[in-house]
Formats: sequence, C-alpha cells, structure tokens
Amino acid sequence: MVVFVKGKPPLDWQLQVKSFVRERYAHLAAQNSFPEGGSGRARAVGYPANCLDRLPSRVLGAYCGCGYALEGIDLSSVRLAVDIGCGAGLDSRLVAEALPEGGRVLALDLVLPMLVRVKEAAGDQCAVYPAAGDMECLPICSNTADLVMANASLNLLLDKATALSEIWRILRPGARLIARELIREGELPNEVAQDPTAWNASLGGVLEEEEWLNLLKGAGFLNVLITGHRPFRPVIAVRIEAVKPI
Repeated sequence: MVVFVKGKPPLDWQLQVKSFVRERYAHLAAQNSFPEGGSGRARAVGYPANCLDRLPSRVLGAYCGCGYALEGIDLSSVRLAVDIGCGAGLDSRLVAEALPEGGRVLALDLVLPMLVRVKEAAGDQCAVYPAAGDMECLPICSNTADLVMANASLNLLLDKATALSEIWRILRPGARLIARELIREGELPNEVAQDPTAWNASLGGVLEEEEWLNLLKGAGFLNVLITGHRPFRPVIAVRIEAVKPI
C-alpha cells in the first residue's frame, strides 16, 4: 500500500517506481507474458513490413514500443548505437542489421531477464551487445556514441533530467538522440499520477510536449524536434530528435 501525505508522494517514491518497473518487465520476459498483439502493434505504429516479416514470432510478440524511430535515419556513419531501455531487443536487432561493417549496438536495460530476450532477438547478429544498466547512470564512456535510441522507455523514469544529461554525456559532439515517446495534453487523472504501477507501461511518467522541449534544451541539446504526433490512447505517441552540439 502507498500512503500519501498532503497529496505528496512518499520519500521512497522513486525506489518504488523503479522496483515496480523492474518486477513487471522481469516477469514479462521470463514468463513470455507480453501483452498480446505485439506484431500487430509494431505494424500499426509504422514498422516496415519487410523488416518485420523476417523476424521470429517471439521477437515480434514481445514488442512494447510506441513507434518506428528509424524512418529516414542515415546509419552509414554510425559505429556505436546505444539502445537504452531496449526491452526485448527488436529495435536493437533492426539497427544492427543496418549498420556498416564494424558497427555495434549496445542494448542496455535495467532488467536482466530482458537481456536474455535481447540475445534471443539478436540471433546470429553478433553486433548486438546486451548490457545491464540504469538510464540515470549509463555505464558508458563520455563522447563515444554516434546514436542513442529510446522507445517508450524514458517515460519509465522519474528523473528524466538526469537521464537526458547522461545521454548528452555519452553522445559524441554532433551525434543525436532519436526517441519514440508518449506525451499528454493536460493532467493525468490522480489515480494514474499517484499510482506507482501506472509507470510500468510508461503512462505514469508521461509529460506534456513543452516539458520535453524544456528538459532537452536544459540538458544542452540543440535542433530539438518533436514530430509525428499519433494517437496512442489515452495519450499521444511522438518522435523526438535532438542533437548534441559540436
């Protein structure tokens, strides 16, 4: 039970949220109990059929993102891509297949059973390297990543400002963040906003578009774009792009 005092969350709110998120996704991965229709959701949010048709059904069935982030992205100069909150690894695999020779994808997730699914999703694609890590404290050297990706994972965080600062730190100058995320228009109902379990599906941490813009600019990013607005009831799915200045 969560007890609130004067409408404020408890002091260990962040720990509770992270624990709920970790437990839920560990269960999904270990028991293969992902919400049904992952393949259909991936197709509905814009993944190209030619990309999905060659993937195993277990990989498609584990999809929990909110959009296809790679449309129009030139990966020819990417040597290191980092997929943060990578989930079961669908995006990591697709990126690895498109990278030039020698390119690598670091697939980072907080949930160890999910990284087992990443290895399964990668198959023979040895350019995918699963790694355990927290988005608020990335285990990656500064100025090394050519691309950071996120798909419905940043909204799982309470401290988004710290995570964005970490993303900015690991990106090399001129490199960029490409994310698919959820935004809201207006306040979330109290029963959602004050329920730690609502964060399990990214809903509890959904921000308004202006909040994302302010956070990204506050972290030091330039050329911030939020586009591709699409209904994702009860919120909106968008594409976020931002560049670390040279």
